[in-house]
Amino acid sequence: MNKEEMEMGWNGLSAEIISGMIEWRQQHPKATFREIEAEVDERLARLRARMLSDAAVSQAQADWEEMGKCPQCGVELKVKGKKKRKLLTRGGQEVELERAYGVCPKCGQGFFPPR
Repeated sequence: MNKEEMEMGWNGLSAEIISGMIEWRQQHPKATFREIEAEVDERLARLRARMLSDAAVSQAQADWEEMGKCPQCGVELKVKGKKKRKLLTRGGQEVELERAYGVCPKCGQGFFPPR
């Protein structure tokens, strides 16, 4: 994922969160400060999770490209598919990360990018 794709996705989700919050506020005109704060936090947690996921995936791609060769024997690694991992953000949102897994064709050692 490149910078422009991330920015477009984040801007789109931001706009959706803002318009949704305006609509929620119109539907809850007597909401207390704490209720408003809870709603804002819940909505912003979605944006935070998306930003974390996109940033982590783009970093993993860069790490894979940087890694490139087996640290054991120096032979070019071969991508053997992708593995998924689920994480929970501090905001309570589940984020699924997918990263490449590689194997050295010479020594058979398997690798994930270092992050």
